[in-house]
This record gives sequence, C-alpha cells and structure tokens, in this order.
Amino acid sequence: MNDDMKARMDEVMSKWNSLEGYTDSTSSSNGGSSANTNAVPKYNTRANGKSSRPSGPFNGTEDRNEAMSHAREVLERMLGRKLAPDAEFGHSDNFSDLASDLDNNLRDHNYNFDDDDDDDGGQTGSADHEERDVVRTEAVENSDKPKKDEISHKLYQEELKNVNELEIHNLPGRGRGFIAKKLIKPGSIILKVKPTISTLQNQHLKRICHGCFLTAEERSIYVSQNERERLEKKMRGELKLKLNRCASCKVLHYCSKECQISDWSLHKHECVALQRFRKMYYNTYPNHPSKNDSDDLTWTDPSNETVRALARIIWKRKDERDKNGGKDGLWWKQIASLETHINRSPEKEMIKLAQQAQHLQHYLSASIPLKSKSIEEENRLDPVNLKDFGFANVNEVMRFCSSFHVNSFTLSSPSLSPIGVSNSPLMALSNHSCDPNAVVVFPNGGKFMELIAIKDIQPNEEILTSYIDLSCPYSIRQRDILERYRFSCNCTLCEKGKSDENWVDPRWCVKHIGCKKGEQGKGKMPDKGLIGKISIKCDTCDENFEIDSHRVLSEVQRGVDLLDQDEIGQLKYHEAKKEIKTLIPTLQKHIPNCSYPLLSLLRLSSLVHTPPQTPSDLDISIRSIKAAYEGSLITYPKNHPISTICLAEYSKLSSLTDSEVLPKLHIKSIREKSISSMLEAIELLNKSIKSTNISFGIENKGGIVNKEMKGILFGCQSELDGIRSKFGP
Repeated sequence: MNDDMKARMDEVMSKWNSLEGYTDSTSSSNGGSSANTNAVPKYNTRANGKSSRPSGPFNGTEDRNEAMSHAREVLERMLGRKLAPDAEFGHSDNFSDLASDLDNNLRDHNYNFDDDDDDDGGQTGSADHEERDVVRTEAVENSDKPKKDEISHKLYQEELKNVNELEIHNLPGRGRGFIAKKLIKPGSIILKVKPTISTLQNQHLKRICHGCFLTAEERSIYVSQNERERLEKKMRGELKLKLNRCASCKVLHYCSKECQISDWSLHKHECVALQRFRKMYYNTYPNHPSKNDSDDLTWTDPSNETVRALARIIWKRKDERDKNGGKDGLWWKQIASLETHINRSPEKEMIKLAQQAQHLQHYLSASIPLKSKSIEEENRLDPVNLKDFGFANVNEVMRFCSSFHVNSFTLSSPSLSPIGVSNSPLMALSNHSCDPNAVVVFPNGGKFMELIAIKDIQPNEEILTSYIDLSCPYSIRQRDILERYRFSCNCTLCEKGKSDENWVDPRWCVKHIGCKKGEQGKGKMPDKGLIGKISIKCDTCDENFEIDSHRVLSEVQRGVDLLDQDEIGQLKYHEAKKEIKTLIPTLQKHIPNCSYPLLSLLRLSSLVHTPPQTPSDLDISIRSIKAAYEGSLITYPKNHPISTICLAEYSKLSSLTDSEVLPKLHIKSIREKSISSMLEAIELLNKSIKSTNISFGIENKGGIVNKEMKGILFGCQSELDGIRSKFGP
C-alpha cells in the first residue's frame, strides 16, 4: 500500500473511530462473472431529498448508531465484502487484512475519493455543497445503466486493437462483461486471443504437441493445403506422423522445431524442474522397473496440469520482473485484476489452496539449479522465498491460485476432447448463461482461443458463454455454478425452470410411452426419495401416466455414478462396455435421449466402442452417436459445437465400410445396400461440413474438424465412384 493509500486508510480509520460521517460517491456491481467486481447495494446519498451525511459531532446514541451503520456500509462497499456483525478494527476484522482488501479494491477499480470536508464550519446546507450532492446523486442513480469500462479497455488495449465486435462494460449486478457493438451473426469470430498459458494433462504429454496442442494427425490436417493429397500420401505411407520429445527432460513432446522454440521461454524453467523430479523419484525408488525406461512418465503424476500452469505463469512473471527492475508487466496486471473467491471459500477449499501454495513453493524450488551434484542436495527440496517471485506472502499465492481456478478454461482439442487447462484474462471476462449465444473453442489447436457466435447477437446485447455442462438439469447446474463460481445463475433457462411450473425440462424428464400425440410426450422427473408408482402429467397430450419412481431413479443414479467415474478418470473403458450395453437400453425405456444422464452416456458408449473392432462395435457406435446427436439438438442451443461434433462423429462412423461386405459387392442386393449407406454418409458429411463453419467460425472455414470431414467425404466419393465404375450405376 503506497503512502497516499495509507493516508486515505488512516483517514477512513479516523472517521470510523470518531464516528464522523463519510460519503462515498462510488457504486459497483457483481454477479455471476469471471470478472473481479465487488457487490454492493446502490447507496443513495440523498435520502428523502436531504443529504444523509452528518453535519457535525454526535450528541445522542441514535445519531451515533446511525453514523456507525453508515460508516460500516461505506467500508463494506469500499472493501467489496461484508464485515463481521461485531466487527471493530483490531477485533473480528484484522486491520492489515482490511487495508490489503481496500488497497486491492482501489487499485483494481480505480476508485476516486471526493473529500467532502469543506471549511464551512460544519454547515452542509450551502448552495455549493447541495449542488455537488445533486451531481453525486445523479451519478449513483445512473449507475444502474451499463457503461463502457475504460480501465479494462486500457488494460487490454493490445488484445482489443483490431476487435470491432465488442466492448467491455460494467454491468449492474454482473460485473464486467462483453457487449456487442453491432449485429453479430452466427459463425462470426467475435474475439481471438493467444492464451496466457496452456498446459496438457499428463496422459496426453506423449501424444500431443505442447506448442500447438495438436496430435501429429491433427497437425498434418492443419498444415495440409489439399486434404485429398494428404490422404493419398497417408495411404501410400509417405506422410510422417511423429512427435519428438524434449531431449533434456524427456517429458514434453513437439511436432516441429518451430513449436519447441515457441514454447521454450515457458518450458526452460520447467525442464530443469522435471529433470530434478525424475532423479528424486528414482533416488527414492532405485529398483523401480521403469527406471531405465525414459518413456515411462508415471513419476510426473504429482505435477498435474494445474500445478504446471501456475508455475509457468510465476516463472514468466519472474523473468519479466528481472528484466524490468522488479516491476510487473502489463500481462501480470491483467491476471491480478481477475476475480478471486478466497474471501468466500469454505474452510475445506482454503485448506486445498494452502496445500497448493505449499506445493508450488517446492515445485518452483526444483527449477533452481543445484550448487553441487550430491544426492543429498538433489533429494532436498526447500521451499522458495516467495518474495523472489513477486509475492509478499503465502496469502497472495493462495489468492493467485484461487483466481486461476475461477478464471481458467478447459483446454480442448479441435473436436472438443478435454486435454488440459488454458488461461486468458480477457476471455475470462465473458459472463455465464445456461442458454449462451457464443462459445469458446480451439478450432485449430490451443495456440489460439476463440469466441464464436452461435446465435444472432443484437447491438448492445451481452455476449454470453457457458461455464458448465449444459446437458445437466437445473439442480446440478446450479450446484456446479455455486460450488465453483460462488453465484446462482438466473439466466433465461434457469428462470424458466423456476417460474414455469408446467414446463418440462428436456434435460430432466421421463417418457410418456403411449402418448396420443407421438413419441415426444414427456413428464417431469420424480423427486428424489419417492418410492412406488406415481402419476405424472404429460406435457404433450395433458394426460396423466404412471411410472415406478424408485426404479427410474435407481437406473438414473447408475448412469450418474458411471459418468462420475469417467469424470475423475477411474472408468476403465474395456470394463465399462458391458455395463453401458445393458444400462442404455434400460434407461431408454424410461427417459428420452435428450435427458440426463442418458445423453452423456450415449456419447460415452460411442467413445468406448471406437475405433470399432468388430461389426457389432461399429453398429453400437453408430446407433449411440446417432441417438446422442438427435438428443443434443433438443438439449443444446442451435449451432452449439457439441451437436456439431456429434454429427461429425456420426457421419465419420457411417462412412466406414464393413470389411465383410467388400468381397460380396458383386451381389446386387448387398451392393445396393452398400451404395445406399455411402450416399447417406455423404449426405451426413456435407451436413457436418456446413455445421462446422458456424460452430467453429466461418473465417476459420470450420477449423480442423471441417478439413477432416472434407477428407473423409473425398474418400467416400472415391469409393462410391470405384464401385459404380466396376459394377455400373
């Protein structure tokens, strides 16, 4: 805290202790946002047409209590959090913590103080004072209107230099967010940024490049000018698909020298640390069977993608501070401006953050070169001095860790498979909705993160993305949002679920078998804990129908448990095949394909049977992904990339020819059936190519998925032409 800030805090302290009034002219907002703005109620300084600022010393208990309440409210507004009910400086709230919070609030939001201590003998009724109170009141009353955040625009000046579609605004009740400056059509690239940091999950370290975050196959698709030529080279065995590992740490892999060089500034410290950890591991386990196997990376398990990402950011910060005489660069100020939930985190989460901060201290220590090569020194890992990396104390590191967790994105492949973690302070300013009009994707790999419109976005409309899985029902979405982001979602979809008692959410419903108006009839999922048969109203024919609530809920829970295992990496696909094979047909008797957890299980079923080893596997994969695609069209917004990927997978699997069919093509009936299947696959491929253009960006030409679909389309057409050429039309 600088001298001016200390003086201001002293003044605030003095006014609190003497219970003199303090008028604050600022108003800020908060809400479900990845931006760091602090929630305070609008405070009108002119209650009942009079100035609420006390005019002098307090003569009675009522005035004193009123002033104390006033001072408390002002401090809470400045600090961005509630004080404890019995808060007094030096008691419930620690002064240094309050000062630190105030310092951060003022720094991040550029609060301007207007000192009202006029030399007017304590009189507040002068015309001059009244005039300034009117100006202040108008400013407060207008604070309900969104307005451009000039500070953020200055902070992200370079990234926004060529961006014409959006502005950053302060939004009442929501914090900072993106507002459309003009009409934005579906498929438009609204924002394209290079992430501050991206790191791969450990299981992908050997198969994905840590520079472009593509597999060798994806990279070959990306760099190819002609997908037809690429496929022909691949079939002739002329296409080299290989990643080379870092020669020093033997952990990270790269597809090219270019990617390795681009990552070196971030990897150089990490490279030293990884070498150290490998030595420490095998010093501890000298007889481990993988000791001489440099391809074995099981020893990297404690160094997950989050720890590596945090360390990379800290190393980058230190390098810049060393170059700038101990001063932080602009990019660190962007990171420091992001929201942190540390003041609202439960004790369990605080303990995790503290453990992560300690882990980081030791992880960073491993990057410091050893003074000697003795095993004793090699095995001793002392925590670093945090001040050497720009942190005043462990609490600052915990805040940094909290901010990273709140504002980071899942790094995904071009086909949306989760492969790591990625961070962009600017992209993190997008606010959440369960019915978004835009998505964040990596159409051509992790070098760039892109915000793509999937709906028409009108001028002055907020640009919204989703932070969570949209296929989940209301209760799970609310739980996930509250646990991770500390707010309750009140988007249009969530409000509909709360306010419309007759609406049946397709994400959480049961089938009405025998509905007079077709197969679309459905009713609300029974509440948890209900036993026996219950009557439910169909939303299509309005008739009541009976279901066995206990049976339905038990089967649904089986599906949820399976998905939970998959999410934490404990599901073994070869073992899960059997359970999925019996569970999905059972669930389909009770709930539609669009409902949770069936939609996710259908996608999982296709995944565990791919690549198909038998005709039966192929049949199951196609049926599963087709059902998932049809369900996704109901559950997800139009043009959402999840639906597009389901369609792409469906068309890709449909294009595969059963090897047992090829020798029988001379039989007319089999040949006609095969040609019919190929024509259907070609139709699906053309549809998926068109869909990728919207979901992954028209300017991107649909990204890598689009190019892959075009290559498969070329293969199908060539095969069809070959059959017709040999056997006739």
